Amino acid sequence: VAKAAKLLGFDNQEELRKFTTPLLKQFGVDPLVTGGTIGAQLFNRLVVLCAPKTSAARKLLEELSTAWRSPGRTSKTKDLPAEPVQAGSLPAWPSCDAALVGMANGPLERVRQYLQWRCRMKHFAGVACGIVRGGSLVFYQDAGYQDVDSKAKMSGNTIVRLFSMTKCLVAAAFATYYEDPDSGIDLDDPVSKYIPAFDTAKLKVLPKRGQKENQPCEKAVTLRQLLTHTSGIGYGATLDDPWPPEKGAYYKVFEQLSEQTKNGEIGNLETWCNELARVPLKGQPGRFWDYSYSLDVIGRVLEIIAGKPLDVIMEERICGPLKMRDTRFEVPKEHAGRIGPWYRSVEIEGKPQLAHRLEVVDPGGEESGWVGGNVAKVLSAGGTVDVPLKMRGGMVSTFNDYIRFLIMLRNFGELDGVRILKRETVQMMICNHIPVACYGKKSAFVFDKPGVGYNWLGQIQAQHQKQDRGSVPGEFGWGGLAGPAWTIDPRSDLIILSMTQTAFVLDHEEYVRYAARRAIHQYIYGSVAAPSKATSYHPESFDMVRPKAEKPSEEEDPAQLEREFEQEFLVNRRTRIRGAKERAIAPGPRLDRHPDEEEVLAYQTEMANRKPSSPSQNGAQDAGAGQAPPAPVKKRKSSGTPKEKAPAAKGDSGGDSPGPDGILYKRVALGEQEKKKARVVTVSGDVAEVVTEGDWRSMNVDIDTIQEIEETQFGIPLPRKMDQSEPTDFSFMMDHMTPKESPKRKT
Repeated sequence: VAKAAKLLGFDNQEELRKFTTPLLKQFGVDPLVTGGTIGAQLFNRLVVLCAPKTSAARKLLEELSTAWRSPGRTSKTKDLPAEPVQAGSLPAWPSCDAALVGMANGPLERVRQYLQWRCRMKHFAGVACGIVRGGSLVFYQDAGYQDVDSKAKMSGNTIVRLFSMTKCLVAAAFATYYEDPDSGIDLDDPVSKYIPAFDTAKLKVLPKRGQKENQPCEKAVTLRQLLTHTSGIGYGATLDDPWPPEKGAYYKVFEQLSEQTKNGEIGNLETWCNELARVPLKGQPGRFWDYSYSLDVIGRVLEIIAGKPLDVIMEERICGPLKMRDTRFEVPKEHAGRIGPWYRSVEIEGKPQLAHRLEVVDPGGEESGWVGGNVAKVLSAGGTVDVPLKMRGGMVSTFNDYIRFLIMLRNFGELDGVRILKRETVQMMICNHIPVACYGKKSAFVFDKPGVGYNWLGQIQAQHQKQDRGSVPGEFGWGGLAGPAWTIDPRSDLIILSMTQTAFVLDHEEYVRYAARRAIHQYIYGSVAAPSKATSYHPESFDMVRPKAEKPSEEEDPAQLEREFEQEFLVNRRTRIRGAKERAIAPGPRLDRHPDEEEVLAYQTEMANRKPSSPSQNGAQDAGAGQAPPAPVKKRKSSGTPKEKAPAAKGDSGGDSPGPDGILYKRVALGEQEKKKARVVTVSGDVAEVVTEGDWRSMNVDIDTIQEIEETQFGIPLPRKMDQSEPTDFSFMMDHMTPKESPKRKT
């Protein structure tokens, strides 16, 4: 208060208090306390209130107004007096009852109990999660432990490993420079402008299929492509991937780089990026989306632009202004007790219904890979550049820290009166950038998930008839290898953040998100005829249910609840489809791109030339088809004029033996809008009999009106030695064929 009085032109704090007390009461704000402290938000309000009184306040108001509108952040904005907060002791974000922001409490309580059960079953050690709506924390839960052995409780101040959620913070830091005209940054600038090792003439691309020599790089890698993982760089091994790499492993190309990093030969981000530039790209820049080391390169670009190390940039541009006291690349030794072990949850004897076993991947405390001399030498802006034998790197944070970053995004760049980014910059950041980065291509999706694009901060879902259930158009977010994940849904004004320290497990964030949307739905419509389990998707139905007779209040049976949760878990374990956040951290091969036009053309040419005259030849010719790239949906046309041919027998496509180029037993789309899918069961002339999917009706259609759906369009290669003329499903349809008619019945 004393400092505020001086800045605002008053002789002492008592004069300031007397002048502002009646004005603050009009806004329902308590009077200032002599000798007390105020936050940045209240100080900004005092500037406005005192501007008519003193010239100092008027001048300060003009300076702040100019600073808020300007691309850069001036020292006046950054150094506003704020309530002192000790490191590791951030206050909880202001909370309110869910009903005050239009949410029912029932679904939130259900998911709270479910997550407690998951912790007891050791599916993860502990969780700290929350929901923000309307700028207020309407749901928060911490359950389980940050350290299972010591029984240290999980909390909003538990320090967790972010891994790939570091990317979001680094991208925001880059945006603070991008929006400053003095930086001269163009998103279409070649990376070589900042890192000469990425000069287009020096870069190589892995050979095409059937070739042995690397290809030259056709176009420069741009900053936009780095920010959206369309650079062609690719990623190395993740946790649980075999090391050293096996022959043919997708990450083997990074083996030398990873070994140099592990052995300490590479000691900083500059050297690491220069060595990365020597590794061949997985594909030409701008051809497809492929999760990659691209944000690590952005981290080095930031160092060159700012002339400072990445950790200093992050503190100055993001963590400091947002008061994210525990978000950094290294945990100070005095706070080592707040970082618990990083676990892996393992089924016991392959029985998912039993409590799991938690295995330690990285120890907690001073032995952690984020404390003291154990810290990775390379400041990884992407999360980690280490080998899977000991994965470390990237930043750490807490629930209380990271929620401030997300609320800043929700507020379009501002928090507590401090502006980090311009509104227009945040709007640009959260849009899908893949089509622009891929030179207008609209068929490139994240991990081939229909409608899933990528902005500067993570995945963003667009409306698509095949989008994953539970996803909502406009929502965006990302996760990390160690277990944290977040989502922002701007249209519902929702922020979901869930922090764990258990590898590969991100479903907890999904279930909190589903519960939030069920809570909104229930608040508006009440109870409707829709699933209401802890893991149920948000309802899309609005049918009322008949009110049931009220029963005497009875306490909920804990045993019954446990059985319900166990059944939910087992069903979801079998049926749940992993989202892009989990696909990004999963071990194993990543079939994460659509083929480029050249590959599609080569594939179509190859398939057109393979027309065997007998089933036995078909098997031999298919032997090399395992590496053929997928092809998109393609229009089928009638071959020849049926009237000029002899009548075709049932099951015969124009008299020719059905081969890979025929449509018998193929999956097809009916109509121009491709809304109905079906399987061809017989062909007679220019008419095909199909069985539709879903309602399983048989109908006759004109061949000219159907489109063939190539079974490998989602990146699944054709199996070797597979007879494409034999149906892979609908096997019950074979009963109507005689042995002579069956294309693959051998004696």
